[in-house]
Amino acid sequence: MPKRRFMFHTQGYDIPYLKKPILCSKDNAWLGHGFYYWLEEGDAIYWGQTAKRNYKKFGVYVSDIDCENILDTVFNEEHYIFWIRSIDKAVKNLYKTTNKKPTIECVNAYLMQKGGWDKSITGIMFQDLPVNDKILKVAGFYYRKRIQLAIFNNKIIINFIHNFDGEC
Repeated sequence: MPKRRFMFHTQGYDIPYLKKPILCSKDNAWLGHGFYYWLEEGDAIYWGQTAKRNYKKFGVYVSDIDCENILDTVFNEEHYIFWIRSIDKAVKNLYKTTNKKPTIECVNAYLMQKGGWDKSITGIMFQDLPVNDKILKVAGFYYRKRIQLAIFNNKIIINFIHNFDGEC
């Protein structure tokens, strides 16, 4: 994986434009609290059209991201295996204490607090569900990955530039 790459952040429309990305702090966020970015601009636009419906418009911002210390579960097999084992361990330990399936929030909290992760991990590259039919070239064939990056340390966000306005 390149040490730096351009990635895309989507937010509901705001004037003046944002100066920095907005932290997602929802309890059901896939990878916990973080600054969420898309690898592909098309996925960022699709996210704006579908997930930002509380706004009439949305903006897509581009940033140069330092990827040196991210956990890359998409392209790095060693990182992926570590990721799977960490989640399985969290689920097993949480189930032991509660006797029920843990929530995403509980798993993320466990991984951040007790998962044994190196504190130098600045983010996680993750393959999200491939539901974007609008940019598929073959109907119903999900051959491309829809990739997100959850950033836990905003120091790896090198810049933040408005790139695109769209309508929901």
